[in-house]
Amino acid sequence: MATDVLGAVYQFCDQYLDPAPNIVRGWQNRAALPASSSLVILTLLDTIRHGTNARSWNMTPPAGIKTTVSMLTEYVVQVDICGLDEEIVNQQAALLMMLGRDPLAVEFFNAFNLQPLYADDVKPLPFANELDQWVTRYAVTLHLAGWTSLTVDQDAFSNVNVTIENVDVHHPPQE
Repeated sequence: MATDVLGAVYQFCDQYLDPAPNIVRGWQNRAALPASSSLVILTLLDTIRHGTNARSWNMTPPAGIKTTVSMLTEYVVQVDICGLDEEIVNQQAALLMMLGRDPLAVEFFNAFNLQPLYADDVKPLPFANELDQWVTRYAVTLHLAGWTSLTVDQDAFSNVNVTIENVDVHHPPQE
């Protein structure tokens, strides 16, 4: 089952950032930005597989097994906070970085089957917009981990009758 990582980070930002900015997913082409100078842009930068698959088995009578294959993935999400007031934007970025390293984030992301690993330090990334005016932008990168799993049914048997016999005696070789 896939996890909506950006949806989880969206709700996290919506709950904890004050004043609440407009939140959009990614720097996408053909997507109009909100008619606001204060916004948060969420971008999934990377997904990193950690380790090998984990497997578990559950018996399902009368003759079956449910096999679950799981993979641990790290999700790297960049949260860009843009706005006109540098103090507010910087405070929001610092708050997000602080919460990304706090047990509050653990409690919040548990509902999404994600575990926050850590948050990188705040980075200032100002840019010039289409009107050649500077826009304040700070970025925080959140690192989250989650399991992706698939469960499949497999045929099996529940008991076996084993008989030992001397094959050469009961089934002599043919010449």
